This record gives sequence, C-alpha cells and structure tokens, in this order.
Amino acid sequence: MVTLSTFAGAPYPPSSVIAGIEWHWETYRSAATGSDLWPVTWAVDDNLYSAWGDGGGFGGTAQTGRVALGFARIEGPPQHFNGVNVNGGKDPENPATFPRFGKAGGLLACDGILYAWINRQDGRWPDVNQGLAWSTNKGRTWENSSWVFPKARDSFKPSTFLNCGREYADLPPQLEKFVYVYGIRQGDETNVYLCRVPTGRLRERAAFEFLAGLSGDQPRWSSKVENLKPIFTDSRGLGDLPTVIYNARLNRFVLTLFHKGPGQLGVFDAPAPWGPWTTIAYYEDWAGMGIEGHGLTCSFPAKWMSADGRECWCIFAAYGPGAKKGIQAHDRFNLVKAIFLLRSVNPGQKPPGGL
Repeated sequence: MVTLSTFAGAPYPPSSVIAGIEWHWETYRSAATGSDLWPVTWAVDDNLYSAWGDGGGFGGTAQTGRVALGFARIEGPPQHFNGVNVNGGKDPENPATFPRFGKAGGLLACDGILYAWINRQDGRWPDVNQGLAWSTNKGRTWENSSWVFPKARDSFKPSTFLNCGREYADLPPQLEKFVYVYGIRQGDETNVYLCRVPTGRLRERAAFEFLAGLSGDQPRWSSKVENLKPIFTDSRGLGDLPTVIYNARLNRFVLTLFHKGPGQLGVFDAPAPWGPWTTIAYYEDWAGMGIEGHGLTCSFPAKWMSADGRECWCIFAAYGPGAKKGIQAHDRFNLVKAIFLLRSVNPGQKPPGGL
C-alpha cells in the first residue's frame, strides 16, 4: 500500500525541490511495545542510537523492564534491524541511569560522544527543567549537566539536535564547527526556536548562542536567550519535539513535526537550518491515526537513506486513542519505508536553494 502527500492547511507553500512523499505501509514494522519517544542519531561505530520512555525497550513491555528513560543501540539494515538495550530496560547491557525520572527529546553523536536533551521531570510538563546529558562510552553510562534551561513561562526548552550523517559529519562547510539545537518556549504552542553551540563546547551553558532574527537570509546570533525569535510557525499548533535532519544528497534540511495528534504530521524542507521553510507534506489522518492523542517524534536517519537521497526509512512514535487506530502504532518503536518524490532535477545536479 502506497500513500502520497497532502498539503491542505499547511503553514508554508509547497517545496520547489521535494514534491511529496510515498509511504510504503506494506513495509511497516514495530517493536518495543510499551515504550515511546525514539529519537535517533548515527554514531561513529556505524550503529544508530535511540532512547525511549516509560517502558522496557526492545523485548520489554510497558511493565517488564520498565524505566523512565532508557537508551538502545540499533544494529543492521532497516529490513533486519536488531535493537539492543544498552542502558536500562529488559535484559540491559548496563543498569539504567534514569530509572525513575527523565525523558530524552533528541540525541546527537558528535566527536565520539553521545548527547541527549533531558526533561528532568521535576514538575508537570511543560513546567520542567531541561538539561543536557552525555555519554563517552556509547550509551553505557550517562552524566548530567550541572546547569539547566529553567522552568518558567516563556523559557526556552531545547529539545532536539540537527542530525546530519554519521557522527555529525555531513554539514555544509558554511555550518561546520557548530551544533544546532531546536526547541520551544514554555507556553508557546505555535513556534519553534533555534540555538547553536561550538561542537567542542556543548557542555558549557555560556557557549550557547540564540537566533535573534535574520538579516536578509543570514542569521543574527545573540548570547541572550531572551532575544530568541522563531524560525518556524504553525498557527494550528505544534508538538513538542521538532526533528531536523540534513539530507546531504538533496542538499535540504528536512523538519518533521506533529501538529498535535498522531495523524497530524507535517514534513517541511529548507536550504538552511533556519529556513525559509516549504511544505513537503501536511496530514490530518496520516496512517489512519487521526487527531486523538499525540504525535511524538518522526525522523529519517541518514544511515538508512539511499545514495541518491530519495529512499529512506522513517522511525516514529505516537501515543493515545488515535494511535491505536489505523496502523496501530501506539506506544512502541515504529518503522516504515518512504520515498521522496523530486521535482525536475537533472541527475547529478544539486537541487536549487542550497547553501
């Protein structure tokens, strides 16, 4: 079964590069029933790493092996992947660092280190502190930052990292030396924000810079978080976990974000991490899951992309009544093949609009 893209109600015009997406639902697989979230990154050992919440991870259930936050290694190709619980979960290689409190929004592999943005779960979402954690041993153990982005109305909550190839290696030259981070502001349900930090200084809160607007198509950065300006807006609402990957072959940054429900998925592209954004697809009933519940994360890991950048595999998570309908993706690791449909571009020619 193949489903194509829709665009009704989208906040941005159609993409001039990617005309839409074919979803090949006959390839759909799921695993790790009872565990959700599943952000993903591609590490130096050629494995994907991911994180889950409130379950036992691969081979576990909502109760068996249950931890607040666990980390997994995903080995092999998408058709025959093998999920291994590295930290926490059922039969883990190592005990859980976050057995009772913590949720990971986004992961990044960079310079041999795994990083994760952690909701410290020290309040009721979204009134929580947001901190950084890192692992220098491929997820076996984790250390928390001593600083946080504090809970307060309008406070910035960094959620996810830009991912670009294996070990953050495929950035365009103009963007090298910085890690880019996406997030929301507490109480703001329509905007996404962006900050950056030098690659070797992620553990230093003082090293972060915040996008304070554009001069033409060039970003203006500020050391003051209160100067943040949005880089993406959807007046119909948005979820908490914007995910952005760089598709190096197509020379496009691809942003995925649910506008609330599990079937309400938006997929967008841009020539730079801050936009300008255009629409690849915008759904209200993606995979037959409708509007009841929550869409959580959706990503296209670069490891599982074809050489031409068109064929990819989507890892996603959804929760709630709607997610129990359609393909029944509720509260688990979900995987499906997708194909980006391109507009007229000559073979070997980079699409327009790149950096």
